[in-house]
Amino acid sequence: MDLIRWTVRLVLVGALLHPCEAAEYSVAPGESLQAAVKRASAGDTITIRGGRYHQQTRIAGLKGTKDRPITIRAFPGEKVLFDGTVEISGPWKRYKGNIYKTAVKSDVWQLFVGGEMMIPARWPDAFLHDDSIWDMEGSRAQGDPTSPNGTLRDKPVGKRGLAASGFDADGAVAILNVGSWMTYARKVTGHEPGSGGFAYKKAPVFRPKHHYYYLEGKLDLLDAEREWFYDRDAGALYLWAPGGKAPGKAVRGKTQSYAIDAQDCSYVRLQGLKFFGTTFRFRESTNVTVEDCDLSFPSCSKRMLGVLGRPDATLITAPRSTRGGCGNAVVNCSIRDTDSHAIEMSGDGGLIENCCFRNIDFTVSDLPGLMVSIVMRGRGNVFRRNTVDKCGASSTISAGNAPIVELNRVSRTGYLQTDGSITQLTIGAQTGAQVRYNWFHDTVKSGARFDAPIPPRRWGHGGSMTNNVIWNAGLALMFKGERHFCYHNTAFDCRSGITVLDDSRQNGGANEGTITRNNAGDLVSGHRRRNVKIRGRCDHNWNGADKGKRLAGELRDSANLDFRPRSGSELIDSGIAVKGVTGRVVGEAPDIGAYEAGAKRYWIPGRQTARASTAIPCDSSKTARTNADLMFLGGYKAVRHAVYFGRTADKLVRKAILTDSNIFSPGQLQPGAKYYWRVDAIGPDGEVTSGTLWRFETAPKTRTSSRQ
Repeated sequence: MDLIRWTVRLVLVGALLHPCEAAEYSVAPGESLQAAVKRASAGDTITIRGGRYHQQTRIAGLKGTKDRPITIRAFPGEKVLFDGTVEISGPWKRYKGNIYKTAVKSDVWQLFVGGEMMIPARWPDAFLHDDSIWDMEGSRAQGDPTSPNGTLRDKPVGKRGLAASGFDADGAVAILNVGSWMTYARKVTGHEPGSGGFAYKKAPVFRPKHHYYYLEGKLDLLDAEREWFYDRDAGALYLWAPGGKAPGKAVRGKTQSYAIDAQDCSYVRLQGLKFFGTTFRFRESTNVTVEDCDLSFPSCSKRMLGVLGRPDATLITAPRSTRGGCGNAVVNCSIRDTDSHAIEMSGDGGLIENCCFRNIDFTVSDLPGLMVSIVMRGRGNVFRRNTVDKCGASSTISAGNAPIVELNRVSRTGYLQTDGSITQLTIGAQTGAQVRYNWFHDTVKSGARFDAPIPPRRWGHGGSMTNNVIWNAGLALMFKGERHFCYHNTAFDCRSGITVLDDSRQNGGANEGTITRNNAGDLVSGHRRRNVKIRGRCDHNWNGADKGKRLAGELRDSANLDFRPRSGSELIDSGIAVKGVTGRVVGEAPDIGAYEAGAKRYWIPGRQTARASTAIPCDSSKTARTNADLMFLGGYKAVRHAVYFGRTADKLVRKAILTDSNIFSPGQLQPGAKYYWRVDAIGPDGEVTSGTLWRFETAPKTRTSSRQ
């Protein structure tokens, strides 16, 4: 506290001499952030020195102004870590086999060994380190879908079944995906060992299909390396550590939900902070900005403590009465490894921009709303230039009513629930919604979907999906309702294509007023899987099902993320201009699909980092075209980029300085040859961030396509 007191003395003297100047407070390890926050006022800055902080700071009524926000930031160049875990040093005693036991003084609901998360004892077994936890078929048991709500009858798969396991499931917690896109944690209220059925409290949403589940919450389920269990009544912790040896001092347990718990704040900024095993919460707050922060394992359910229901997660909510937008924003942050949803925001005009979300909701239980990975409520929210990879919930992004969802790269989603879509827009969300310039790929779910109502409600209308690229997905795009806009999308190698559905028999929406134009896909249809005529205005589309062709053959190099039309493609100059949507035209008419051949820039979605990223051709590719252009996603906040290129890694030559373009053409390349390149990002002050060394090989001459 001495440093804070000394700083405050200096501030008070300065305030007397210069009453309009802002104060700066400094907090070091072992000191209280709470004390500094209590003294802060509009325009002040609280600088936190590097170190590990295990404290909970409660903030109420902290008010900055638009011109004088209150900033809580890390000291430049130093790592500030808010750690929600404590060391569990033992002593550890052998319980049985490779399982060890120790007493703990406080409740623990998440456990780490050497920074690796251990798995709560469960059946069937599944783990994070080998990605088996994302395998729905392998990591979960199956229930008979004809089971009534409140009772589950196990459906054995191979040799695995509840009856054959011999477990006494009575009193355990069952994680039940019995509501298709809804999953609930329920106490098992009746089961006999050897029986294949058990009872549970009924689920609010129940569907008689695709029932998956697993069990946890009992010591008897601890039967594998990396599993653990906490007996809250006895204060006893059990662990089968990696390697099977007695745990050492590298064991840490989560004892905290929120390092920063704030309410009724305005114009507050968090900058450059790291969180491990904990997170932040701002309730009833406006104009809160969280920037350049990193959150690892920020949220986890308390089922280990017997607490069921919605987990404590990263949260920013605005008062309902807020007018003109809440001003809350999360910018250039990373959130990864969450047992729950990644983040929940509410209020009109919220922003999530240039963030990375990875390994999200690997339990998918009791999440808010329709149970999605990223939740934004309110109107006019923006979800822009984010990277999202590997999520469990059936729907990944719910951005509120009339949102803008643009320039995002989203992949590997929907692993642990059925139904759903990457971007899901319900009836109220669709009017004015814009889903544009995104890459959606490698998912079992849809890319984006305008959903249908539950009868007899009216259908949605007035949403647009434009310039999206979807590949290796379940269904590319789904339009249900009326008077939507489907322009300039590219979809290939999906199980179903761009679908403008006549849903009039069920929900009244026939898409009679929808416009479908300038789209390219293996299937552009009025049906999910069959080539059916689209109702409404439908013209200037390239439908592979009509031509007996695959769209990938019309693209320059889809395997290396170059989705522009190839030279001589039927897509070139075959479109028609759409006011406010079609960009600058090269040639006689717009091209069909998401990209214009010959454009000076190649838009690439996803989070920008300090270094240039997303190399095209892909790094380590062995199939690059001999006429390949070198393209990349520019560095965050960079104003110029220097391109270096050569045949050997240690002799790269600077070939270009690019200001308004991210495309460099090296000229005709040799077939079957190796090339190396990198891109340095140059900031507004001339600072240079050296790029990653990339490499690729061109395809051998015999494999090089003649249609480049």
